Amino acid sequence: MEDAEKDRLKTQYDTPENARSENYGLTRKQIRFAEEYIATNDATHALLEAGYAPVKKADGDLDRTRTGRRAQQYLANPKLRAYIEILRDDVVEKVSWDAQKVLDKMYQTYMRSTEAEDYTNANRSLENMGKHLGMFIDKKEIKQNTHFHGADSTFTSDLDADIKNLAAISGYEVDLKVIDGGKKRDSNDKG
Repeated sequence: MEDAEKDRLKTQYDTPENARSENYGLTRKQIRFAEEYIATNDATHALLEAGYAPVKKADGDLDRTRTGRRAQQYLANPKLRAYIEILRDDVVEKVSWDAQKVLDKMYQTYMRSTEAEDYTNANRSLENMGKHLGMFIDKKEIKQNTHFHGADSTFTSDLDADIKNLAAISGYEVDLKVIDGGKKRDSNDKG
């Protein structure tokens, strides 16, 4: 149903925002039908659960087709449709919480708690808002000892010896021509 149609029906029957606060001139069975229909989205089931008499075949079994048609006739009632749409909106509102709505509620809690001088809950609300915004990050220091397979000795302050040691561990032969400060140097060069 389009929004304009819903608004027209709401206005036409003066339906308040909370669907359960009034009966909209509906019978108890109609209200039960609407509530069951919202819960199951099955008009035939809603009709039977609301207490309406089912349409039966000649052998006494339930005629689901004709009972379903009767349920569709009930759904065509404008007052009942308006009530169903209000119930549906209530359900959607209850399940459509998003991060912004949660933040708004936390802010409201913060404001009320501050006014009531309840600083424990005020601080808790601020803390949760800060966590959502990524302001508080648990930092952990990770120390990792690296041991190379085949390394028998520790590294020394002699760069050339360490390079030879790493090359040997990696299985490479090294000709120590290393770039040092942008200049090539030979292993015999100490400068």
